[in-house]
Amino acid sequence: MEPLVALVVVVKLAALVLGGVVSVLAYRAYKRTRIAGLQYFSVGLVVITLGTFLVGVFHHLLGVPTAVGMLLESVIVCAGFGVMIVGLYDVLPSTDARNPDR
Repeated sequence: MEPLVALVVVVKLAALVLGGVVSVLAYRAYKRTRIAGLQYFSVGLVVITLGTFLVGVFHHLLGVPTAVGMLLESVIVCAGFGVMIVGLYDVLPSTDARNPDR
């Protein structure tokens, strides 16, 4: 394996682990507070984390061209950010038990 490819694999795995940890922490915060935005935030992080990891897998194992991989990764990141925006802008009603008026 070429050194640069090995480095990309290590960085992608690190991003997968770190993104997974942040996603779990956000979901645990949602379970504790019942604030709907945190649930959407954690789902958006999962979409971004898994999506970018899978694009790397598709490129290196299935031979997907770089330009197609970059486009796919950008679409996945946009979708994940879209889910996060929905949650953070509180577009959906909150289920916060501490503030029933929301």
